[in-house]
Amino acid sequence: MGRDGKTILAFVPDLFFSTKIQDTAKHLGHPATISRTPDDFVRKAKELSPALLIVDLTAEGMGLEELLAKLRIETETAPIPLLAFTTHAAWKQTAPLHRLCNQVVTKDELSRDLPALLAKYLGAETQ
Repeated sequence: MGRDGKTILAFVPDLFFSTKIQDTAKHLGHPATISRTPDDFVRKAKELSPALLIVDLTAEGMGLEELLAKLRIETETAPIPLLAFTTHAAWKQTAPLHRLCNQVVTKDELSRDLPALLAKYLGAETQ
């Protein structure tokens, strides 16, 4: 199945940020699906053929390096852009994962700039 250019798939265990992503995506006319476990995220990435992946790099005990590497391998023929976020405090700790992402921002930047970030990757109009 090809990408429809609209669907966003996010691995975000935090309810606040998952709601923010869904609400912003909806406002911009894009469906957003949230996964709370790595297995569900990989399964949905295959099923949905999303136009953008969003990953919370602060999710603890989730084997994120393995998850991100697996996603890159499985989407190698048509890589899906991956936007990740972390905290200022965890920036150095999550730094080894940054190379597996197209862009990494802080949670503050994500909160402030989410419409523009989605527009950057999806070609949506910011409002």
